[in-house]
Amino acid sequence: MKIVFRVDATQKTGIGHIMRCLALSEELTRRGHTCIILTKIDNGDLLKRIKVFHVDVQKIDANASLKKDLESLLKFSGANEIDWIVIDHYDIDTSYVKEIKKQGFHVLSVDDTSQMHYHSDIVVNQNINAECLTFSIEPYTMLLRGPAYVMLRDELLVREKKEDHADVKNLLITLGGADQNNFLLNILQSLEDVVNNVKLLAIVGPFNPHFHKLQAYQKKTSALVRLIKSPENMAALYLQSDLAISAGGTSCYELAYYGIPNLIIAVADNQLSIACEFDRQHIGLYLGTKQKVQPDHLRHKIKDLLENPSLRKHMSQNGQKLVDGKGKERIVDHMENFV
Repeated sequence: MKIVFRVDATQKTGIGHIMRCLALSEELTRRGHTCIILTKIDNGDLLKRIKVFHVDVQKIDANASLKKDLESLLKFSGANEIDWIVIDHYDIDTSYVKEIKKQGFHVLSVDDTSQMHYHSDIVVNQNINAECLTFSIEPYTMLLRGPAYVMLRDELLVREKKEDHADVKNLLITLGGADQNNFLLNILQSLEDVVNNVKLLAIVGPFNPHFHKLQAYQKKTSALVRLIKSPENMAALYLQSDLAISAGGTSCYELAYYGIPNLIIAVADNQLSIACEFDRQHIGLYLGTKQKVQPDHLRHKIKDLLENPSLRKHMSQNGQKLVDGKGKERIVDHMENFV
């Protein structure tokens, strides 16, 4: 099969969409299929990271309207004898997907919100709350939902190497690919008096415009803060981490897979229900939206977890039960059955 992914990454949407598409491409490539990414991405750090996955990257006009976007996709897909078009994009609507189907291509849509009608052959929603959502789909559409379909990159599938520590030595902070308001700096400042003996591993995403300010803060404070810009090996960081603070997106599932207890801050509206469900199932602790999280509340919750190893262990076990790392295999099994 030949598969084209229509996916982007921006300061607004972050990098979760492209990362899960790359994960799916790994399984497809492993089985002998050809994968191509059609994208507007122009971030150098991110494009460099994508090259590691050995997929062909084709650029689309960054200023193209949705109509022109669709025309470019259909022209490319027809010229390259594409079998499947994978869509992971918030701006793409029902009429866009309907036209792809009309032209005879198979379509897999990766969904997070269930807020449109799907003409797709397969719709995948990997989120913890997916079973509670109502989907509008065609009679022929196959619906794959829940964490059984979480797409993790090959590099991450090494949790057996992780060592359990009785005490918290490393606290990972990851807020996604973008952080326009430098919320990461607020968190680091809030933790100054709480984590004296804990090293802070702070991830700076490729769309974060505040790296120099964060470096200045690091120089003025203790050596316990380590800034990592656009890391090429997230698995190495997860293997080191005993506790985390994260946004409510893709990173929640990666942390759950590794059994890392997590304090979740929703940085986008579509993360709210996910964060609440992680909290309800005792996998993470939901702190609130980034606009409402108070430093004192954050410090109190961090201190509670630092002093409660039994709670951390309980959260860790629940997370590993939720995500088994085989989601993309299950998805590709279904794709292959269509052809």
